[in-house]
Amino acid sequence: MSFKLKTVVGIASIEIVFLAVLVLSGLYYIRESNEERFVQQAHTTASLLATMTTDATVAMDLATLDELVRQTLENPNIMLIRIRAEDGTVLSAAGEDTQLDKQFVEDKDIGNAISMHQVDVVSPITIDDYVFGQVEISMSTDEIRTTVAEARDWMLGIAGTEIVLVALFGLLLGQVLTGQLNKLRLAAKRVADGELGTTIEVKGSDELAQTAASFNKMSESLTNYNQRLKHALDRAEEKRALAESRLLTAIDAMPQGVAIIEPNGDVLHLNENYKNLYNISTDFDANNAPFSTIAAMQAGAIVAQPFIKDRKTEETPMTQTIVHRMRLLADPDSNPNWECKLRNDKIIFCTQRKIPGGGMVLVDSDVTGLHAAADRSAQLERELLQKQRLESLGVLAGGVAHEINTPVQFIGDNLKFSQQSMDDLFSCIDELCDLSGKPEETSKILDDHDIEFLKEECPAAIQQGLEGVTRIRDIVSAVKIYTHPSTKSLAETDINRVVHNAAIVTANNWKMVASLNENLGEDLPTVQANEGQLSQVLVNLIVNAADALGEQIRDAEGSGTDQKIEISTFVKDKDNIVVKVSDTGPGIPRAIQKSVFDPFFTTKEVGRGTGQGLAICRSIICDQHSGRLELESEPGKGTVFYITLPIHQVSNSECAA
Repeated sequence: MSFKLKTVVGIASIEIVFLAVLVLSGLYYIRESNEERFVQQAHTTASLLATMTTDATVAMDLATLDELVRQTLENPNIMLIRIRAEDGTVLSAAGEDTQLDKQFVEDKDIGNAISMHQVDVVSPITIDDYVFGQVEISMSTDEIRTTVAEARDWMLGIAGTEIVLVALFGLLLGQVLTGQLNKLRLAAKRVADGELGTTIEVKGSDELAQTAASFNKMSESLTNYNQRLKHALDRAEEKRALAESRLLTAIDAMPQGVAIIEPNGDVLHLNENYKNLYNISTDFDANNAPFSTIAAMQAGAIVAQPFIKDRKTEETPMTQTIVHRMRLLADPDSNPNWECKLRNDKIIFCTQRKIPGGGMVLVDSDVTGLHAAADRSAQLERELLQKQRLESLGVLAGGVAHEINTPVQFIGDNLKFSQQSMDDLFSCIDELCDLSGKPEETSKILDDHDIEFLKEECPAAIQQGLEGVTRIRDIVSAVKIYTHPSTKSLAETDINRVVHNAAIVTANNWKMVASLNENLGEDLPTVQANEGQLSQVLVNLIVNAADALGEQIRDAEGSGTDQKIEISTFVKDKDNIVVKVSDTGPGIPRAIQKSVFDPFFTTKEVGRGTGQGLAICRSIICDQHSGRLELESEPGKGTVFYITLPIHQVSNSECAA
């Protein structure tokens, strides 16, 4: 759109907006004033007729009412007149048949009445505030609508004429204003085409003349600037060539293999180390060669990965390697890094990145030494872990052996005692049988063999033997969990059974320093869990509590009769089972409570703690079982650990510290 046309359109648009506002406001005023006058006229007519018919209505003079109605109906725009008595009886009515048949409803909204083309008004017939009836009048609004339509047509005609005149005057004004601008446009086009120094004639002293003078100065300045720019570009080109030469030299000196690929897939530069990594001939000129050719050359040095041969394409292992390499290069955003192994057992770490201006840069590094060091470190870590595992198993086995030894000992003693007692009892019985009929001698024999003592102690000895057997069975059952390799699968698990087994296994740790109470909830639902992992967590928490209580006893030089460890289980919020492990130990200082779950953090003396126990517990509960492991501790009063496990496993949850 030209400037001239913009001028005309702009002026015309402004004029149209103002005329539209003027026309709309004028039409609105005309319509509102006429409607108000018309409604006022309707109410006045109804009120006047009500006054005129008051006496006739009171006297029930129907002839007079009919005459008054007929005379009033001669007024223009009146469509219906109806006079009703106090009880609603029609005393007189006249008007159009269609109006007489319609139900009369007084108009409360003037807008709705105008849209229905008639106004219905009511005026009461009263004497001293007593209502004797009412007058109903319907008046047509066609006259108002006709008046408003004529005013609209007249105002739109005037507005259209004004718009045409404004457009003509705007066109003449644009012609005058754009003459100088057109010259300026042509001169600017010549400058844009390279004719620097082009000037135009300056006439007058207005803004356009000043713009033309400024253009002439700009054109002259551009000529001078162009000459200086040409010299600067020549110097920059020389510096760029020198910088490029130094950059290529630096790339060739890098220990990594570097390849720079252009956007079209051709090789821009390939340093010597890249060729050496993949046994590419140093005499090969890789510049401007397709990178697919380089990929085919380096494929011979890369160990082909196992693959299923495509029966349709019959791809060979080398072709498959090339295809894989090119597939990685096609999407550097998704494949920024990868590794490959060469036939000489070297491991290459490949990196590719996009160049902002287009293309890619590839950097391949020999990381064989790093892998070897990582393998050695992993081997040492595995050996250390195995050693720690064996030590833990040794400690566990020692504790189990100690626990089994005591019940086995008193089982043996009680069984020997039972055997001897039973022998004496049988001897006594035999002698009694031989001396039957001699009560005094029989009583003496019973007293000699202390038969009353045997009656009391034999059952008790047998009962203790049974209790010892039961304890051995419980200990062995609890140890079975730790004799099987831990699996990652989850199964229905009885939490109370896991707690009871953990208490049995750790008895050697806590029985000398505290008493352990099991407050297990009844009818707990089973949970999806790994029983071995949960047992490991509970054993760790119980052992930690026992260690803390032991240190407290040693510091106080007392006994553990008042020290307690309590394990409770209960259902929380219908969806979770909570295991609460509390102790009456010294507690954990507030300053380090947030760090107890960190790996390698321990408060035990050197050689006793590795700092991995609580970190592993937290990982098992949070990561493996989607639960929470929380800590509450008050120094001097004890520590409480809460294990919250979902009854139904859904997803991993965050673990609170």
